[in-house]
Amino acid sequence: MTEVQPQRGVSKRAVFVGLLCATAISFGESYGTLVVRGSAMAADYSTGAAIFLFFLLTLLLNPLAQLLTGSRLHSGELATIYIMMIVASAIPSWGFVMNLIPFLGGLFYFATPENDWANIIHPHIKPWLVSQDRAATWKLFEGAARGEPVPWGLWHKPLLAWGFFILSVYFVTLCMLVILRKQWMEHERLLFPLSILPLELAQGERGRLLPSLLRNYLTWVGFLIPFLINLVNGLHSYFNYFPFIQLNTPLRFLRESVRLNLYPRFEVIGLSYLLSLDVSFGVWFFAFLAYVHTGVERLFGWSIGPSQPYSMPASASVAHLAQGAMFFLVFSILWAARQHIGEVLRKAFKRDPTIDDSSEMLSYRTAVLGFIFGSIFAVWWLAQAGLQFGIALFYFLLCLATFIGLARIVSQAGLAYGVSPVAPPVFMVTALGPTALGASGLTALGMNFPWTADLRTFVMASAATGLKIAEVMRLETRRLFWAIAATIVVTLISAVWAVTTLAYKYGGINLGGWGFGGLTQLTGNW
Repeated sequence: MTEVQPQRGVSKRAVFVGLLCATAISFGESYGTLVVRGSAMAADYSTGAAIFLFFLLTLLLNPLAQLLTGSRLHSGELATIYIMMIVASAIPSWGFVMNLIPFLGGLFYFATPENDWANIIHPHIKPWLVSQDRAATWKLFEGAARGEPVPWGLWHKPLLAWGFFILSVYFVTLCMLVILRKQWMEHERLLFPLSILPLELAQGERGRLLPSLLRNYLTWVGFLIPFLINLVNGLHSYFNYFPFIQLNTPLRFLRESVRLNLYPRFEVIGLSYLLSLDVSFGVWFFAFLAYVHTGVERLFGWSIGPSQPYSMPASASVAHLAQGAMFFLVFSILWAARQHIGEVLRKAFKRDPTIDDSSEMLSYRTAVLGFIFGSIFAVWWLAQAGLQFGIALFYFLLCLATFIGLARIVSQAGLAYGVSPVAPPVFMVTALGPTALGASGLTALGMNFPWTADLRTFVMASAATGLKIAEVMRLETRRLFWAIAATIVVTLISAVWAVTTLAYKYGGINLGGWGFGGLTQLTGNW
């Protein structure tokens, strides 16, 4: 890749286009997942929605603008737009909003005399966390009359409460990222495989309409293979006279105790090409080892309990073993960064002039103080939601450790899909026991499932990839922070509007996706 000269990429027009794309991702993901029931494009670390829009932007829209107006977005502006889009992709779907909206009324809607949630759960739900209006809740799940507007006045209190909390969490994770960025990118030189494709697409050449990647015929050969296969299979879903190309090959071993499904995921194959051999082998080998471990347990009938909800699809013992490995990974990350973290603290509190933080999104002082005060607010909010203060602090630190571990794995291994081995709320019950948590604490943990349980994507991991792109493209990181902040706010608002409006129009129980059905019911019974 050629060296990029310093440039002013975070321009007003780049931010404007980025916010438009973020809004499009919110609306498109909501409609595509809930109404069309298509593939989720903004639900994983692969950020398919961002890649798709960026592909259109670099292949069609930017060259067309050059032909018609003589002006185009340059590489730094394209990089800024992509960073904003991948941050936006972490919010509207499994990242937060599609999990949250059903929660605001689902524990009341799905309450029945048989599950007795009215006596077991409802007394422990803080009234400011959910809607208190029965009609508003039922219309969210069953739909409103034609032309009836969404009664936002009945939803504003829980939406604001959750909004302030999740913004504080996002801010804390961005502050952590500022603190760790130099260690990961300059000292340890992590690969950041998810940044390579957008960097290649953003690289422009003078006198050329398309980047070199899109002018390479091998790119289009590789593109056509999965495109044609998925096109034929997609047409088969609507017109059965089209053939179905079977890609899944199930393998069974040890009396079907070990079950493997060989399925070529073309995007994973592409990402694996960008990894070093030791990283790609390690990811494959330990995943295979987990399958074998689970199968051997099944063969001998040994178990410490059922598979954990919202956790890795393995036995409970394997999941907790992997969670222990995650904790060790986080410890090793912080231990390896101890000297750098010491420098960050000296700059933050002693203003050491020998330590340069001019290339960071925030000054080290702002990042450290933001981390402290943002964490204090988040822990206070969790305590108000029903957790004891000490338990709230432990839980929030557990969530931050999970964020750091997953962000590191995504940054180093280019993980396209993945979850925490054991979801933080579930691990709290394992570690402390239900008696120590109490009924109020268990309910509060359940209410926190939207942002910590089905954790398939989150802002910190996407922002880490974005900062790597910003480093290579030499973007103005202080301006980039405000672009990311604006993206988060705009995406939250537009996604909440889209999901709630679609639920009132069609009825949440008639929509696709996981949130309006299984998520809420599973959480109530967990």
